[in-house]
Amino acid sequence: MTKDQLVDALKAAVGGTPYGDMIVDEAAVTYDDQDKKYGQNMKDRLDDRLGILKAYERIHKDAGEEAKATAEDEKIAIVEKALAALK
Repeated sequence: MTKDQLVDALKAAVGGTPYGDMIVDEAAVTYDDQDKKYGQNMKDRLDDRLGILKAYERIHKDAGEEAKATAEDEKIAIVEKALAALK
């Protein structure tokens, strides 16, 4: 997948939301990082982000902070859409 294809696929899947736009921007900036020594591709980054968001969602729920948990849940949905667009 070329850089333009990656950015276009992510824009179509998650563009238009602040968090989705941030993911699209990150993809454009870090496209060639996988070629570096410890580089990750965008799917690796999204997988890491998904795990972190799920952990924070659980932490917020356990603490009784439902508003924060809901915000994390919305971000999780965006990341899952982005991952689906990359398959």
